[in-house]
Amino acid sequence: MHRLLGVVLGLSWVMTSGAARAESEATRVAMYALVVGSNTGGPGQLALRYAEDDAQRVAATLIELGGYSASSVDVVVRPTPDVLRAHLDRLGGRVAADRAAGRQARVMFYYSGHARATALDLGLEELALGELRQRLFAIPATLTIVVLDACQSGAFSQVKGAEAAADFSFNLRQHLDASGIAVIASSSGAELSQESEQLRSSYFTHHLLVGMRGAGDLDRDGQVSISEAYRYAYHQTLLATAQTAVGGQHASLEVDLNGHGDVALSYPRAASASIELPGSLEGQTLIEDRLARSVIAETYEARGAPVRIAVAPGEYRVVVRRGDQVARCELRVGPGGAVVDLDRCTTDLVVVATSKGQPGAQTRTTHLEITGLVGRERSDGYTDTLVQFGYRRSGPAMGLGLNALRQIGRRWWLGGFTAVVATPGWVVPIGVTPAELQAFQFDWTTLALGTLVRVMQPFAADGLLARCAAYAQAGAGLGVAFTRLTDPDARGSNERYFGWAMTGGGGVRLHTTTGIGISLGYQFDYAPLIDNLMGETHASGGHRLSVGLSYEY
Repeated sequence: MHRLLGVVLGLSWVMTSGAARAESEATRVAMYALVVGSNTGGPGQLALRYAEDDAQRVAATLIELGGYSASSVDVVVRPTPDVLRAHLDRLGGRVAADRAAGRQARVMFYYSGHARATALDLGLEELALGELRQRLFAIPATLTIVVLDACQSGAFSQVKGAEAAADFSFNLRQHLDASGIAVIASSSGAELSQESEQLRSSYFTHHLLVGMRGAGDLDRDGQVSISEAYRYAYHQTLLATAQTAVGGQHASLEVDLNGHGDVALSYPRAASASIELPGSLEGQTLIEDRLARSVIAETYEARGAPVRIAVAPGEYRVVVRRGDQVARCELRVGPGGAVVDLDRCTTDLVVVATSKGQPGAQTRTTHLEITGLVGRERSDGYTDTLVQFGYRRSGPAMGLGLNALRQIGRRWWLGGFTAVVATPGWVVPIGVTPAELQAFQFDWTTLALGTLVRVMQPFAADGLLARCAAYAQAGAGLGVAFTRLTDPDARGSNERYFGWAMTGGGGVRLHTTTGIGISLGYQFDYAPLIDNLMGETHASGGHRLSVGLSYEY
């Protein structure tokens, strides 16, 4: 879908919703907006997807944050040229009545749809640019800010073979240049403007509205001026389109506001609710309205000052991409707003989209791990009694462990563990031959299973170090110990003991893009299970070295 956006912005706003009305009464300034959207394609043009939705979003933002009353915002969807002329004439009549009553008037005109170099395409008919200019100038407003988000080339998916004709937005800027006019165009020269299926909007209109919601408030004064909104939309649109098939899209601005100063477009400080992106957050950030299933903001948040995005109360999902990780945060925003806390978000690996059949990384939230364990069995009163009876320890304890974990937060994983650890045995050294040395042998095996909690912290947000993480873990559950005593005649005596078991430790882990990883760590196991006739209990376990092989999917 090729979209040649001519974005020309006509906007005049006073101060916050309540403050704006107070200022209008004080300064006798009336505010009006005519907002037009049309998806309909003309000859040789495919229908657009989001132009009419963009118009509705612009109108809602003007009422919510621009200080416009609902009665002063006229939304027209899919008009014919005659219908649009009638709405322009009615707007002119309202402004003329205000002027006759001694009130000044400010006017915004927004159009999103198809256009050619010299006209708006309204279905099978067109409205010439010269006529549009004449009708806008005939409206006796003190200040006019015009926005045309005009697509000349059709749908974004049909890039192949598209050619840019004389650029509509470039022509519009030159024809509308006059005192008291501000014009923002979404593209310059012969560039093609574009829509986004992910955003369900044109790139430029989306980022312009995000800027007006507070992301463009560079001086943090609670209002977004024309220049602030333009600078934000320029950079974000260029970043978003730089890697598309059509190529980078450069917005442009022409302003001739003699005596008006830097006009404010919106007042996000007046919003009843907001989502705050903290200064510590860094990465590409997307805010989705969960009920409407629509993206209301996409921005790159740099580390530094916090950013406040004005929203209506409701349920939202905030998605933050940092390196090869994506954090998803579910927020319920009430009056006063909410702050994004990454520590309470779910973190996944990025799903990498590749071209021409190359494999991409998957989102991995399940972790399976097998570990080898080795370490000296702990000493206590029970083992001291074995020594007194002439037994000697024959070597370290060795075993295997299996962990299965599921990611439940940005750093947190929850699941289960099981481990089997065997002691090589305790022997009574009687005789001198090897056979005699094995005359008496006592050993045990401990089985433990339970719940395991692990926290993992990558060494970096991206790059090679992002694949290396430190971890700490703790677990608790049930334990079973099996003992065996073998006498000189090779006769055995077996017993079983039941109780509780626990484990804790930490280490480092390195994983590859395929999900395979290796780990090296330390853990301490404790399972007070085995007892003797003297009332002593042995807590199986001790200090272990662990080496693991894992897989995530």
